[in-house]
Amino acid sequence: MKLAHHFIIFITIFFGFWMDELISGFNAREYIFLADNIPYLIETSIGFLIFCYWVYALPEKLHSSAALMYGLIIDLCFGSAVGFHMLFFVSVSYVIHVYVFRFRIFSYLQLIIFFGAASVFYLACKYLIFFPTNYSYLLLIFSFLVNAAAWLPIYFGMRSFRRTFLK
Repeated sequence: MKLAHHFIIFITIFFGFWMDELISGFNAREYIFLADNIPYLIETSIGFLIFCYWVYALPEKLHSSAALMYGLIIDLCFGSAVGFHMLFFVSVSYVIHVYVFRFRIFSYLQLIIFFGAASVFYLACKYLIFFPTNYSYLLLIFSFLVNAAAWLPIYFGMRSFRRTFLK
């Protein structure tokens, strides 16, 4: 795969993580009367889902070394612990590479459930490591619903993007 293609893929992943930061920075509780005591119950994983899409769509072109480099750069850009995203990117790319041909025969509902569960596992580990006092099962349940609902728009949007820009 060309370096320009890797750069385009990384830009889309970076944009997804940037959107996650933007969404988590917006606090709707400030604008709702008497909602200051309600815990924040939604966390998105758009960047992680975009990475999962790229590995799912191009399994023969995106290897573990690319996942390792994408994770390292995301760790450095967004200030998380070095190795956190590297670990998740490599492990998810391994799982997707092993089962890619089985995933191809899955229905959209099965893909939604799998990638929603993968994003919730990512969020659960993120909260257990970095924010253990804010760990909440309600956050994980609502995040599963939001990320599962986000999978199909990400899938079809990134597929259209891939067919347009990566030829």
